[in-house]
Amino acid sequence: MFRFLFHLACLILIATVSGLVYFGIFVRTERYDLLDLLRRRPLTAVIGVERPVLAQSSTAPAPLLRAEPLDLNNVGILTEVNRAVSDLTDAVVPAVVSIDTTTNVNVTRVIPTDPFGLFGYQQNESYAAPGLGSGVIVTDKGHIVTNHHVVAGVDEIRVTLHDGSQYEAEWIGSEPNVDIAVLQLKAPEGGSLPPLQPLVFGNSDTVRVGEMVLAVGNPFGLSETVTQGIISAKQRELSDGANEYFQTDAVINPGNSGGPLVNVRGEIIGINVAIFTGQENVRVWQGIGLAIPSKEAREVFEAIVLGRPLIRGYLGLDVDNLSRNYALALGLPSTLGAVVTDVSKGSPAEEAGLKPGDVIMKFDGKAIRNAEETLSRIRAKKSGEVANLTILRKGQTIETAVTAIAKSDTNTLKLRSDIAKSGQAIAEALGITVANLNESQRQALKIPDELPSIVITDVKAKSQAAQRFQRGDLIHRINQDSVTDVTTFYDLLGDLPQDKTSVMVLSRGGRLIRALLNP
Repeated sequence: MFRFLFHLACLILIATVSGLVYFGIFVRTERYDLLDLLRRRPLTAVIGVERPVLAQSSTAPAPLLRAEPLDLNNVGILTEVNRAVSDLTDAVVPAVVSIDTTTNVNVTRVIPTDPFGLFGYQQNESYAAPGLGSGVIVTDKGHIVTNHHVVAGVDEIRVTLHDGSQYEAEWIGSEPNVDIAVLQLKAPEGGSLPPLQPLVFGNSDTVRVGEMVLAVGNPFGLSETVTQGIISAKQRELSDGANEYFQTDAVINPGNSGGPLVNVRGEIIGINVAIFTGQENVRVWQGIGLAIPSKEAREVFEAIVLGRPLIRGYLGLDVDNLSRNYALALGLPSTLGAVVTDVSKGSPAEEAGLKPGDVIMKFDGKAIRNAEETLSRIRAKKSGEVANLTILRKGQTIETAVTAIAKSDTNTLKLRSDIAKSGQAIAEALGITVANLNESQRQALKIPDELPSIVITDVKAKSQAAQRFQRGDLIHRINQDSVTDVTTFYDLLGDLPQDKTSVMVLSRGGRLIRALLNP
């Protein structure tokens, strides 16, 4: 019995050893284990083809295919690329600035005077609403290009440079349709601006899909954030009537607005403007960023700073929204479209046969919603480009093509100088002359320092203002904007909305007066 057990144990031992040897022989080439690591054996691809597909002309089995060992020390090309991207970042970042804005907001709060809240009085309160954006320095004189929506309607603009220094900036002008604004740094009193490192505009017309780009900005207030990506697509639109944009997968988040999109040469090829939010209430990066092509930004900059005309497409059409009654008369199911109200003599539209009363239904194959969208699409046309229109005339659908020509258009360009002149003209038309209040006048009139005020020094006889205003009246606010000085007053007057009535808030002997302004 003992001999039988001894022989059985020997057989089991021999079978076990044989199995281990078999495993080591056939599996060794298909795994990389701890022993290989300790022996510093090179890491190789262990995936092979034991029985490769044979060519039709050969019946001999092909040898086992194995990849060459990867030399992890040979990263010269990657090192050069890495160094180039870092050098590019070092050259670009000093031109990118952080823009902090402040907007004074006035609100009216009801203060209850009884426990049940049935009675009370109104109390005017104000607070400063902060804003954040990015910009890029484009001249050594301190001109900055950013988005119009970053600085629209703000009361104060402060710019933080690459070295951390802060300066006030003056708004010079905007083109709201393109969403581009130009600022200029203001040197401190008795001082000067530091040496600046501006970036140049590149040619956005030559940008190709797949090009590597960097987006620089201040998302969520995190200054000098650099993200890398490619141009994912061109000619993207936020809506049917909007401008065309570059699409990039470089990360763009709130706060990046106004920052540059640069190519590998450090040239501005776009101004970051928006992110695409595919899900409702999601305002973080989802892989789709949009940038305004640099050609559009450069045209606006040159029109504002250099006085060059802003060239827009011109067809020679005046259009208006389609009213409900007019749509019913034409048998249309909706008011979508734009009705032609006038055709300029000798214009491309006249040559193409368009007539007043025609209803533009489609523009380049896309449905038209209203007159504003039609004008936006016309302006986007360059000289020599053809606009294919689908129009409705006396119940019949007609297809026509109109060739756009170049025409200077500054109707949408908002310049500080133009607004100031317009505000002065409105004040003169009203018949009032205004002045700032000095400290002694404020004390004599018992006006708190925190109450924004200017004084009317003269009212012309038989003018519009003579019916409501008097000499010595104090002007405090226009709509929700505070009037802190005469310059602000002219700016607010010159920028009054044209489509609604505005309110000027004054006081006389402690009594508030509200005057309606209808430009």
